[in-house]
Amino acid sequence: MNARGVFLRAGDLDAGFTAGWDRLVASRGVYADCFDTHTWAASVMHADPVAAQRARIAAVVDEHTGQPLSLLALEDLDGRGRFASFAEDRPRSRVVAEQTDLTPLAEQLAASGVRDLRLRRLPSRDPATHALLGALRRTGYRVHARERSHDLLADVTDGWAVHRARFASFHGQTRRLARKLARRGEVSFDTYTTPEEADTGFVAYAELFPRSWKGPLTDSTRTERHELVRRAADRGWLRLYVLSIDRRPAATYLWFRIGAVAVWHSTAYDEEFAALGVGNVAMWRAHEHILDHDTADPPRLVDLLPTTTAQKLRLAPERPPLLDVEAVRDRPFAATVLPVRAFARTARAAAVGRIRAPRRGRTTASTGGTTA
Repeated sequence: MNARGVFLRAGDLDAGFTAGWDRLVASRGVYADCFDTHTWAASVMHADPVAAQRARIAAVVDEHTGQPLSLLALEDLDGRGRFASFAEDRPRSRVVAEQTDLTPLAEQLAASGVRDLRLRRLPSRDPATHALLGALRRTGYRVHARERSHDLLADVTDGWAVHRARFASFHGQTRRLARKLARRGEVSFDTYTTPEEADTGFVAYAELFPRSWKGPLTDSTRTERHELVRRAADRGWLRLYVLSIDRRPAATYLWFRIGAVAVWHSTAYDEEFAALGVGNVAMWRAHEHILDHDTADPPRLVDLLPTTTAQKLRLAPERPPLLDVEAVRDRPFAATVLPVRAFARTARAAAVGRIRAPRRGRTTASTGGTTA
């Protein structure tokens, strides 16, 4: 396979590249993440022109198809070689790759003038994180990684029934709360997954925020999340849930199903109903639906994102560290060397990937954490 490195601005991204970007993320099994996708990045850029102007995508692409084989979404901090993970408030970031050797991608970074690179909250459990750190070192970067926060995960390979039994105390608590809610009024639980349902579900979701402890969504956040919900629905990833009492929305949870992962995104609930436990009831109903809905291809991992709450600590027993990475390169890079070296290494990595692919397809990836 012939490949070449590219360093793209937002305006350079065509439909073929962006579709390939999303497919690459979705193909990563238990390492898939909606915050790695073009769908998410495009939603951010739609709401924030400054973010769009600063966005840069380092990638290695197939020479013939233009499809990305590996990529890293960045933002230009100052126009003088300082870059960081795209979108500062992103819950975590990572390199997206189907290759095992990421040296061509690191070489593209160096050739593009990236001399100071700050990557925020890279998952230590993801083999691509360690492949990137090794590639950066081989390309002449001085790399320092430190633990910062941690993921909150639960293996759900055995399905809803086993998951429910694993968290029997939480299940019992939510059953008692559900009975209390039923005495308060008629309880309904609506799911929104399709493009036709996305706008209706989002209205209920957004209108709950002013009645919650979070307060109203800002205009930019509302625009970004609405765009994300629409785009995710088009991809088949949307899982939006609204629990209502007497047809009044009381709690909402926004999830995405991508690859083998069910990713929790955000929640809000009406403070008037807080004492009735609407948040816990809605969360557990969302778990049940998301684990039982896709019977032909159920998720293998629940990802509650790296923000700590008492509820999430009860439901996420696996907590591998996240890494903040600083990579600095002082000497200039011989850009003319890049194509030959990148092509050779990418071809070799692709050949290895084809040999190993059948085995990977039969193996459930571990969700355990590793250190840098």
